[in-house]
Parts: sequence; C-alpha cells; structure tokens
Amino acid sequence: MKRQVKRDARIIELQPLEFSLLEYLLRNRERVVSKTMIMEHVWDYNFDPMTNVVEARICRLRDKIDKDFEPKLIHTVRGAGYILKI
Repeated sequence: MKRQVKRDARIIELQPLEFSLLEYLLRNRERVVSKTMIMEHVWDYNFDPMTNVVEARICRLRDKIDKDFEPKLIHTVRGAGYILKI
C-alpha cells in the first residue's frame, strides 16, 4: 500500500509518524481529539502531561499540509485538543 498525501494535486512528503498523526485526525475528522487520545493512538503509550511532543508534531504537520493552502484543516480547540475540519 502506498502512503501518499496530496493537496491541490501537490504531493506532500510526510515522515511515518506525521502520516500516522494525519491518518488519526482523518479517522476522527470533525471531532475534537485530545492530546491524550493522540498519544495513546499514534504513539501507543500513556500521555505525560509535561511533554510537548504532540504540539511539536502538530506544528510540523501544519507546516506541511496547511501553511501554503486554504482553507486550513487542522484547528486547535483551546483546552480540549485538535480537530480536522474538511
């Protein structure tokens, strides 16, 4: 199976973990997912509230799939998590 991401006919190169994160957001599109949920499903281990690994990966993913495009897909829901709006 080829794991490829395109937006506006442009291929976007993602690292395996970024692809898994995007896939999880897509499977839960239009639903808010918490950092804990992301950690448990994408990284497959318990969430450490002191880590910023989710924020860092979301930032990198946004740079790749949202920075040069409109509308923006990944949104932060303050105090709750993230939502992918398509």
